[in-house]
Amino acid sequence: MTLFLQLLSMSLTGSYVIVFVIVARLLLRKVPKIFSYALWSVVLFRLICPFSFESVFSLIPAKAQEIPLQRIATQPPGIPSGLAGGGQALNNLLAEPAATAASVVDTSTAADTNIWLLVGQYVWLFGIAVLLLYSIRATVRLVRSLKPAQQISGNIYEMKGLATPFVFGAIRPKIYLPAELGEHERGYILKHEQVHIKRLDHLIKPLAFAVLCIHWFNPLVWIAFVLMSEDMELSCDESVIRQLGSGIKKDYSTSLLALSAGRRFIGGSPLAFGENNTKGRILNILNYRKPAFWVVILVIIAIAAVSVGLMSNPRQTTLTERDYAEQFIKEEIAGYASNEANKFKIVDSSITKFEKLAEFDNLMPASLQIWHLEYRLKPDDPAKVSGAFDLKDGMLIEEGSMGDPIMVFSYEEGSPNYLGSFRSAEYDLSTIAGQETALRMFLEGKQILPHETYSGKHILIKFPLTLGETSQLLLSQPSQAGDKGIWAVERWKDTRGNEYYHTPQSDLPPAEYYDRLQAQADQGEETWLLDPQQVAIRYIKTFIGPTVAKDKLEVDYNATAADFAVTPESTTLGYVQNFSLDSESFDFDNIEWLTEADSARFKDLNITEEDLPGGFYILNKYTFTDPMKVTGETKYSLLDQENWGSYKDVTKQEFIEFLNQYSDYSPLCKVMYKDDFVTGISEVYLP
Repeated sequence: MTLFLQLLSMSLTGSYVIVFVIVARLLLRKVPKIFSYALWSVVLFRLICPFSFESVFSLIPAKAQEIPLQRIATQPPGIPSGLAGGGQALNNLLAEPAATAASVVDTSTAADTNIWLLVGQYVWLFGIAVLLLYSIRATVRLVRSLKPAQQISGNIYEMKGLATPFVFGAIRPKIYLPAELGEHERGYILKHEQVHIKRLDHLIKPLAFAVLCIHWFNPLVWIAFVLMSEDMELSCDESVIRQLGSGIKKDYSTSLLALSAGRRFIGGSPLAFGENNTKGRILNILNYRKPAFWVVILVIIAIAAVSVGLMSNPRQTTLTERDYAEQFIKEEIAGYASNEANKFKIVDSSITKFEKLAEFDNLMPASLQIWHLEYRLKPDDPAKVSGAFDLKDGMLIEEGSMGDPIMVFSYEEGSPNYLGSFRSAEYDLSTIAGQETALRMFLEGKQILPHETYSGKHILIKFPLTLGETSQLLLSQPSQAGDKGIWAVERWKDTRGNEYYHTPQSDLPPAEYYDRLQAQADQGEETWLLDPQQVAIRYIKTFIGPTVAKDKLEVDYNATAADFAVTPESTTLGYVQNFSLDSESFDFDNIEWLTEADSARFKDLNITEEDLPGGFYILNKYTFTDPMKVTGETKYSLLDQENWGSYKDVTKQEFIEFLNQYSDYSPLCKVMYKDDFVTGISEVYLP
């Protein structure tokens, strides 16, 4: 697909050059056609050469080289994520729901664009194959038809029945003449064909045809091929007149007129081309005048200047970080102007702070930097500004609950390339580790980096939370692979699909931090870091909350980052409330189901065995309910009264009717959910 996109870019630039040459060709209509014929070499260069040189004299606008399609990265779509740092998790979905929705739209658009590009690529290849097969077939047929031709001398052949003279062959070109051609006409026509060979037109024409096959989808390339062929013939006629003198114009024109019947492109073969456009050639011959020497010099200079301008690319203007910051502010001002709810206009702006926060060389081949931007906007009338905006000294403070913009730049050959921005309040940027985590999240969201912090072997550990929800950890070896490498949690995900990144609690860069832990493990210290299950248990207790026993962990030692992307399904107990047939949501009152096996929990809750008369205890300590959503795929089941101990599947309506039969009591239910949607609801048997 990269080749196809490069070709589209070349064809787009070539189209602009073709239009320019067509206009120049009209301006040069009174000068020898050799000059307009020479200009087509620039078109050929642009259509086959993927690179060029930069020049301040370039006639190519910068936008003429932009592909009118946005290529989307082919890495797997990013997953909405959050940040865990300082012992507390910050859910990125809560912080930026609008951005998450936009990301989903972008992912969908990217997939559609890639599909169309792939289809276009195959159509392009099919078109090339059709043209090449047709040309090969036509060439083979022409070779067979020329077998009766008789050699006159050297590379000159004649054959009865030929409608037009032509040159055939690339390596050893031969001239084929109609046997009926008179001696008087033969001399002019033969001279014309010999000029073709001397100028290597027999090589240029097939090359031009090959380029046409590659760019067959571009109608301007077809036009260019026809006009180039015309200029080739006209300039060849002019060469004959210059060599033999102006006195032959009448006889030469008469010879062309006598051969005009049946003119056509010989068999469609790119290795053979005959004479066409008889009327245009005769008019050009009769009107041809040898230009003055000074005119030739001026035209050569003009052609050379135009060729340099069309062959070179415009010199790229290098923007500084501050230039990008000012562009960012202009876009924000445009956002205010487009909001009809605002009663004010922004008339001025100022940057109050713009400084580099950090530089990173370990995330990408190119160096990365993050810059902190603070700015103020001046409204035309501060009195029109509503209370939703913060004002200071008559200026809008562009910060808000999301914080200041953090701009991200990559650097190649010292020039900044703006990648985008995120807001400072979303992350803990007080340490270099927090800054690196924030940057990684940004790059993963842009699909610039793969969705894993450390490559290599991964371990996926699923574990239950207090109310039965299933969460999962992704463990990696950040410093050293193998049995002697330490393990670390790089990120975790809850059952609703929210993802949290782990930031090391250190002022050191993450790589240096983990290298020090690895060194301690190598010296026999902190050996628990070599056991992924112990790492998981300590992490859950420190950063997530509940204490989880080792036997409650579900460990996958052969997991991949793709496995972690799949949200785990959870099962929890509670009471379904406010559920109706015309609604896709209900309120769920979670409970904690305790049995004698949960003795460790009894002490915390001050529960004794006397509180478990039926062998279980229902703990309902929450005063709030969770909203749940069902789909058309949600399954419902109830206890089968006729076959006790088993369940039967029911419809949504039957399940709601079951719930509604209780007025002062709500039956206990088991709810299975994943990615914020309920996959199943069933009645729970209570002894």
